[in-house]
Amino acid sequence: MNWFDSPYGKQLLSTEQALIDAFIHDKFGYFALQLGSFDCNFLNNSRISTHLFNGGKHKNIAFHLDAIPLEKDSVDLIVCPHIIEQLTDIKSFFKDLSRVIVPGGYTLFISFNPYSFAGLRSLVGFDNHKPWNCKFKSPREVQSLLVKAGFTIEQAKFFHYQPIFNDNSDLLIGALENIGGRWLPLFGNIYCILAKKIMSGVTPIKPKWNRPKKIAVALNKGNI
Repeated sequence: MNWFDSPYGKQLLSTEQALIDAFIHDKFGYFALQLGSFDCNFLNNSRISTHLFNGGKHKNIAFHLDAIPLEKDSVDLIVCPHIIEQLTDIKSFFKDLSRVIVPGGYTLFISFNPYSFAGLRSLVGFDNHKPWNCKFKSPREVQSLLVKAGFTIEQAKFFHYQPIFNDNSDLLIGALENIGGRWLPLFGNIYCILAKKIMSGVTPIKPKWNRPKKIAVALNKGNI
């Protein structure tokens, strides 16, 4: 069973699509990669030349998430929708991302917030299928690990403050978004993090000049 095929899941993906579009529309480069098995194309509005997908109906490259078989500094943007929940070794994954992404390139994560209605459902619900049987990671933990892997956090956003228990409903209650965004901004069901790989800079080193040794000159006044 794929929860994202339910009416609520489809509505959530549509909301995420709009947010991802806003995050990546001004990013340029040669190669963009979308990870995961979603059929939706989160790179549809990207201006980057070549789009790669390792799953879903747009799949054009095959590999598992435990290793990205691409060359070092070869990808300009990697979009990771709901990948964090599936990882068994998140530190190694982030290290691999840092290896593959070009200096100054970007990675974007979108995931469920454990401190939200989604987190509550995962904690006390009886769903034995993804994503509810996965372990959600907090945005603070994800940001910390990204920084340790060589990224800076460019943007971060919480959104979607709706109850997430009725899968057959696709009704979005605007009042809840306004209330949650204003009074409970850290408790949205979804968070999105855009991180940029730190560019390797050259630190100028001040040359050390060898000073000439003082030469003691003995003057024999008698010879002058």
